[in-house]
Amino acid sequence: MWFLALCAVWTLGAIAWAAVALLTPAGDDPQEAVERKAGMHHDQHQPAGRYYIPTYAKVEKDGTAVLRYEVGNGQDSSVKDFLRTYDITAEPKRASPSEVTYSDRFGDVRRTFTITYNPSPGAGGYDCARITVRARGTDAS
Repeated sequence: MWFLALCAVWTLGAIAWAAVALLTPAGDDPQEAVERKAGMHHDQHQPAGRYYIPTYAKVEKDGTAVLRYEVGNGQDSSVKDFLRTYDITAEPKRASPSEVTYSDRFGDVRRTFTITYNPSPGAGGYDCARITVRARGTDAS
C-alpha cells in the first residue's frame, strides 16, 4: 500500500515538474542579458529586421555592460549598417585617425560606442572595424 502511495506521489511530482518546465518561458542566456541591459538586444530593435552578434559580452563590477562587435566593410556588414540597425544617430567625435566615438541614450541607458577602424591597404577604406559598446543605466551614474 505504501509503495502505491509513493508511486502516486512520485508520478504527480514528475507531472508537476514537467508542466512547470514546459510552460515557463526560457529566460535570456548570459550574453542576451548583457545585450538587453545595454539596449542592444534584437528584441529592442524590431524594425531593423536584423542584428549583430557580439564577440564579447560582460557586465563589469560597477554594473557597466560591455559588448564588442566585429564588422566588415561590405554590403551585409559595415559600420554604417550597424549604426542604422541600432538607430544610433548621435554626432561622431573623432578620438584619433582610426577611432570614432558616439554617445547616446536608449531609454534610461547611457551608451558610448567606440569604433576602431582597421585600415585597408587601399586608399581611404578599412578592412574591418571593432565596435565596443559601454552602457550603464542613468540612475546608477
